[in-house]
Amino acid sequence: EPNPADFATKDDLRFTRFMPSASTDISSDMEFIEISNQGDKLAVLNGWTMRTTTGSMTSYNATVNDLMIQPGSSVLLANDADAVRVYEDGAVVDVDGALDRNFYFPNSGAALQLLDGTGAEVDTIVYGNGPVSVSGWNGIALAEPLASLDNLIYLRGSGCGDTPDTDTVADWHEQWSRLGGSTFCLNTSISTTASVTPLLGPEHGLTDLLAWIESASTSLHVHMYLLQEVHLVQAMIDAQNRGVDVTVVLDYGDSWWKQYDLDTQRGMATELLSAGVQVSWFGDTGENPYAYIHSKVAVKDNASVWIGSGNWRSSSHPAPGDAGNRDWGVIVDDAGLASMVAAHLAFDENQAREHITPVMASDAPTGWTMPSTSAIVGETAPSIEGQLDAQLLVCPDNCIDDLVAVLDTAEEEILLSLQYLDMDWSWGWGENPIVAALETAAQRDVRLRLILNGAYLDEDIQNAVDRFNEDWNHTLGYDTAAVVMSSDDKVTKLHNKGIIVDGEHVLVSSINWGDSALVRNREMGLVLSSESVASVFIESWYEDWNRLDNTTDSDQDRLTDAWEVAHGLNRTMRSVAGDPLSDESMLDADQDGLTNFAEQLHGGDPNLADTDGDCITDDLEVAWAQASALNSSMDDIEPIAALTLWDADQDGTNDSEVLGCDLAGVDIQPVDDTDGGDTTVVDNDQDDDGVVNDADDCPDTAPGVATDAQGCSSDQRADLVGDSTENVAGDGAQSFFLILMIAALILSGGAYVVLRGMRADSESVKDAISEAAF
Repeated sequence: EPNPADFATKDDLRFTRFMPSASTDISSDMEFIEISNQGDKLAVLNGWTMRTTTGSMTSYNATVNDLMIQPGSSVLLANDADAVRVYEDGAVVDVDGALDRNFYFPNSGAALQLLDGTGAEVDTIVYGNGPVSVSGWNGIALAEPLASLDNLIYLRGSGCGDTPDTDTVADWHEQWSRLGGSTFCLNTSISTTASVTPLLGPEHGLTDLLAWIESASTSLHVHMYLLQEVHLVQAMIDAQNRGVDVTVVLDYGDSWWKQYDLDTQRGMATELLSAGVQVSWFGDTGENPYAYIHSKVAVKDNASVWIGSGNWRSSSHPAPGDAGNRDWGVIVDDAGLASMVAAHLAFDENQAREHITPVMASDAPTGWTMPSTSAIVGETAPSIEGQLDAQLLVCPDNCIDDLVAVLDTAEEEILLSLQYLDMDWSWGWGENPIVAALETAAQRDVRLRLILNGAYLDEDIQNAVDRFNEDWNHTLGYDTAAVVMSSDDKVTKLHNKGIIVDGEHVLVSSINWGDSALVRNREMGLVLSSESVASVFIESWYEDWNRLDNTTDSDQDRLTDAWEVAHGLNRTMRSVAGDPLSDESMLDADQDGLTNFAEQLHGGDPNLADTDGDCITDDLEVAWAQASALNSSMDDIEPIAALTLWDADQDGTNDSEVLGCDLAGVDIQPVDDTDGGDTTVVDNDQDDDGVVNDADDCPDTAPGVATDAQGCSSDQRADLVGDSTENVAGDGAQSFFLILMIAALILSGGAYVVLRGMRADSESVKDAISEAAF
């Protein structure tokens, strides 16, 4: 008779994966429960009981007739085992063969329990509307992380053998997967001595990759979201022709892609196919467990890895000397790392999987021809030899946990260079873990600096900038700051997805910081820990932080970053301490009657009341210039000329000598000389408020009182007027000019929307940026 001591006990058995409902075009009955034997002895479950209890406390029992689980192994107990095997690896056992009767998981929810031969509880899980009062469970039932996901698989712990056992949802709310998706439990870290080549686009990338591919001798594996760069495609074809085994996996594309991108993707794929390359589509199926393959990764000869943020297209890998995106890439020559990456790539190269399909010759777009190549001549980036640690991030399997772990190591500084940072996506089971990790770092006095891409600037991107600047820094006092990256004639857009922690740890990746990339896409990133490697990326990061153009306004205060930096203002903060109703554009530090916004608009210096030093204050000079447009007897004078030239009207004499420092010598009345040469003074503004009588809703405004565009004083007039009206006093010329200026500033306030340069993109477009990164 068998000795019970030779077999696993109830303490060795756990539920480890659970899919309560699933339906595909293969089967509508694909739910399963995974049972794992975590002991070192064979588990024989014959005579044990599977039980479901509904919310109405109705129980249903089935007895195990034939089920054994090897030590350290698992089985999936499924109603349609043949269908589940199409999507899932491992041992799949049919319920009909293992239990004495049919056994289902109620769609509305239930408590699912495994009992041993004595009736003792082995494990319990409660989901949906199941009764949380059953023995072996505490607290709420399992909840779906996102309502829009079908074929959802709950994982216990990380899904890789760590099985917390608190009898609560906390055991199951760490990670989830979907039918047919990977649950990688492979090694993802290595310490080694290697050759590392940092690639900082657009300066480096194409020349380096061409040389790297041309050096391949046995194999080349490329996984890519967008493939359009003809020289790289030709290099892969040439490699295949000289006997290299080339394998390529590409995203199939989506309905929102531009037709050019779809045609080019299919054209390049079929050109590779015709050369003998094994080319697969990722996602050409309705049963795709992922949104996209967004990886940019390649392995050469099982000895070298390239990984980056940029697709293989000309915007991310331009010809030497051409403008392009800011992208980070890296080549690491190390066999151990290459084998580790290749082991993960193999999952998505298996054309037996439902989300992977072979490219067919019929996929070629009608009329498409491959562009011609030209000679690419350029220098390759220098390499760095030395000791380093490397950590592979793979989405959606481990990237959130590992990214949070990297952020949690920060002691001094986190530098972020991101195309996108979504602050409001839902993890489903609590707060956004990435944003929480960043704020936690700020709370422990870690310095955070963020550069964001402005090419797709929308309200969500601006909200991320404001969170760093207005909320965390201005309100909470954290050492945080964020800017929108300026462009120049070399760097056109920030397409990067990288971080640098404490000057030592660098993330080079395809991973956009939004919900789809982190929880729905196939993504890959590499954290390299080496101060010598990090220093190269740090230098480039500061180039992006310090670059300025004439349009970018990071804090959206209507003052461009370049203008604020040039005049000693704060490019990251629009709020004014002690004045919640103002922003930096409304200040008048030099007390010349012009706000900072007016100074920028008209070319003045916000730190000098008299920009050109001609003794005429800036407010009077702007008012004089604006008045010239209303008086046909005066030559038009541009405000910038009045502010910056001593002789703005170009009459050969300094303005102050002719008109006086207070401009008292100016004839302030508009003149009508359209009646045959006789000049008549026309009083078309009887209350001197700068609004002509016909348009003045309040023609009896008291002298010197500020008005709105309709000629009426009001507590609700534009905030822009506030500080500019308080010093309106003096003789008639000064008052008249100042009122004209105020009216002009009211009108110029309408430029705010234009200067802000923002668009509230639809959610679908915003998600596309997060998911696909272009």
